[in-house]
Amino acid sequence: MRLNLRLLFVLYFACLLSAIHAQVDTSLILPTLEVRKTRLGTSTIGSQNLEWNTTQLQGRSFQNLTSLLEQEAGIYMKSYGLGSLATSSIRGGSAGHTLILWNGLPIQSPMLGLLDLSLLPLQSMDHIHVQRGGNTALWGSGAVGGIISLDNEAHAEKGFRISSQSSFGSFGNFQQNFDLSVGNKHWQSRTRFSFQEATNDFYYDIAPGFPQRQQTNAALLQHNFNQDVYWKPSKKQQIALHYWRQFSDRQIPPTNTQTRSEAYQLDRSDRLVLEWRKVNDKSVYQAKLAGFDEDLQFFDPQIQLKSPSHFYSLIGEFSGQWYGKNGYQLLAGYTQTYNRAQSNGYQANEQESRSALFTSIVQRKSRWEWQLSLRQALVDGVFIPLVPTLAGQYQILPNLRIKGKLSRNYRLPTLNDRFWRPGGNPDLKAESGWSEELTLESSWSNNVFAISGSLTGFNRQIDNWILWSIRSGQSFWSANNIAAVWSRGLEPRLNLSYQLSELRFQLQLGYDYTRSTNQIALENPRIAAGEQLLYTPIHQGFGNLQLSWQSLQVNYHHRFVGASQGINDPLAAFDIGRVNLQYHLSEEKAESHLFFQVNNIWDRTYLVVERRPMPGINYQFGIKLSFYNKQL
Repeated sequence: MRLNLRLLFVLYFACLLSAIHAQVDTSLILPTLEVRKTRLGTSTIGSQNLEWNTTQLQGRSFQNLTSLLEQEAGIYMKSYGLGSLATSSIRGGSAGHTLILWNGLPIQSPMLGLLDLSLLPLQSMDHIHVQRGGNTALWGSGAVGGIISLDNEAHAEKGFRISSQSSFGSFGNFQQNFDLSVGNKHWQSRTRFSFQEATNDFYYDIAPGFPQRQQTNAALLQHNFNQDVYWKPSKKQQIALHYWRQFSDRQIPPTNTQTRSEAYQLDRSDRLVLEWRKVNDKSVYQAKLAGFDEDLQFFDPQIQLKSPSHFYSLIGEFSGQWYGKNGYQLLAGYTQTYNRAQSNGYQANEQESRSALFTSIVQRKSRWEWQLSLRQALVDGVFIPLVPTLAGQYQILPNLRIKGKLSRNYRLPTLNDRFWRPGGNPDLKAESGWSEELTLESSWSNNVFAISGSLTGFNRQIDNWILWSIRSGQSFWSANNIAAVWSRGLEPRLNLSYQLSELRFQLQLGYDYTRSTNQIALENPRIAAGEQLLYTPIHQGFGNLQLSWQSLQVNYHHRFVGASQGINDPLAAFDIGRVNLQYHLSEEKAESHLFFQVNNIWDRTYLVVERRPMPGINYQFGIKLSFYNKQL
């Protein structure tokens, strides 16, 4: 059946290619109907930020979010292997210290406090914003290490656009994406569907002198469906509906110390957001109502284990933004969240209610900007201490700017931390602490050459860090506020570009020095006072070299990850490379995009998580075809 599907998709492509004659008017891709999210734009003062828009993401639609953040943002990704769980660590924080937003609302599991980023295909997103550093005052619990914001936006101004992409790769990897946009200046609709399957049966080295072993029980089947509808009843108002359905069937492979595994996991999520926005001359009002419903089922036939879990969240939010004289800008809002979850590990269905008031005042002048933000939250009837953030930036010289931020941040214990039996602790305190960062930025350019660079220093201290451990006299793991973590480091960045006629050269270099140490000695897991946290490399570096000539683009990415300590074994440092080749053709009403990518081109043997092998050299190639018509 899967082979027939592949043949059907290939035949579809052949038919579509034969019908295409013309060049796409790329100016029509701009999302003119969409107004940029107001709160996210306000929170960027004093922070290090990265963004990818619709055009930049088009050539990466065969990748998932993990690949983008790892290769172009320099974020450390804790990956359990090809097709398996992947989470982020920003500035030495845990996975729960990165807040993931979808259309401005958090989508992490309230049971686990994290989100598997390997399940998020870039084809489902139109705009991605990454912000390093704490910002709990505006965004709430979890915004300790950074924010990753995923947004959907209107695609075309008038007419319709249809795109289809097929890609093939090593280890049985096959992907198919469809994208249909239709609309006019008053309304728009965009429908997207993606399908992926892979066997992930690569060979890996166990130890020197031993024969290679083939990965087993590692197959993946995943599909995503997105529906976005935009309606503009007047020049100043917009109503948008966003729906995102995901399903994943993943086998859980054995570790390199196990002989076999039969475990597998089913993930299903339905996310729905309805938003209204009104833009006046000096004010913006926005209201959102969202419902998230997620189900996870883990099975292990070898030990006759069936572990289902399910949660749903309801979120309502209203905010207003006003623009005054002398560059002043005021933001105020209220958010209400209700979470309910069920699992075999709970004695009953558990629930949680959160509400918060947030406000921010900004002043922007010709050479400087400053911002003061405050948040007051109430969780299950208990007030969280007032959370402030103070940020600012100043243009010292035309080519030199300094910016910084001081913030208090917190992360609430998850439902599993509080209610899991055995081990949950309803009396857990929220993780909390202060963070500071300071950045120097400089840039210079002329008609053919541009250079920019920055150096960021950060410092963060978090008390009541929650760890699951075996306490004295216990025979099971339990959640406790037993750690205090001090994170500090440096983040230099350098960007170069050179334009010579139709040839464009771009170079991006980055390095992260991160010391994230536990200040209290622990017995289990055994961590000495002042020792680096587990799975937290001190050194990381990356480089991107890109050459563009007419319709051809060649990119080489190299990444270095220093040594770190796993729970049982140390992890050696490694460096890997990736080459990506893209060719773009366009005519009047159509365009085609071909790509070829080689991952781990130097065939390195490495581990990101102990005992979880990673693949050697592998490839992926495909074609994307698009057709556009101005007439509806």
